[in-house]
Amino acid sequence: MKMTRTVFAVLAVMALGACSAEPPAEVADVTPPAAQPATESQPVSPPAAAEATAPAEQPVRVAQAETRAAPASSRFVAGQHYRVLNPAQPTTVAPGKVEVVDVFWYGCGGCFALAPYLEAWRANMPAAAEYVQVPAALNPSWQPHARLHYATRALGIADRTHSAIFREYHVNRNPLNTMDAMVEFLGEYGVSAEDAREALTSFGVDAELRAADIRARRYGLRFVPAVVVNGKYVVGIEQAGSPEAAIELINHLVAMEAGT
Repeated sequence: MKMTRTVFAVLAVMALGACSAEPPAEVADVTPPAAQPATESQPVSPPAAAEATAPAEQPVRVAQAETRAAPASSRFVAGQHYRVLNPAQPTTVAPGKVEVVDVFWYGCGGCFALAPYLEAWRANMPAAAEYVQVPAALNPSWQPHARLHYATRALGIADRTHSAIFREYHVNRNPLNTMDAMVEFLGEYGVSAEDAREALTSFGVDAELRAADIRARRYGLRFVPAVVVNGKYVVGIEQAGSPEAAIELINHLVAMEAGT
């Protein structure tokens, strides 16, 4: 297990460059382009940006405008180990909960490396935390993978397919970049071709993609993987130093926001 974690850590650091992106559009402009349904021949070109958002139908609350002061004993420094969002951005969790948004792209090596750490963290996360997965969709070439993720959520199989999609891309070398490829993949989980196509092209999934674009612009993300804590702090592997340090930092920020 120790060796596996070391390999993941090395992969994460090596892959970060491939998952960086061009600066996003001005944050003030949050009007997303119309989402384009995946087509039979729609390819996913290697990427360049990232982010996502919360479901359009979910209630949104605004995070506290004031950032809590970090304990003097903390080894993490704002601006060095994580970025502070100013102003703080809306969250979609209930009052009293600390939102932890995992922003990823299935084609990103760093995201693939961090995923097992987040999965383990999720199993024992602080009581105050609420975990939210948001596929990066700011770059149009990443949208098919975001569409696939939202389709798996609509079909109720996301918990079974999330890690599998990463493996399909990075281990099996299947880019999942066309409608046919995605339909075939979903078929392995008992989803009929008709149901798969309906989910992939549904209005609900289109709305999720538009909301993801808005959230990405608000966060001003330039890379993935990124974890956004309570709409206020952006954590990345490179800044934190390693996947293990990123998890430690997430716990620190959750405790800081929860006042514990």
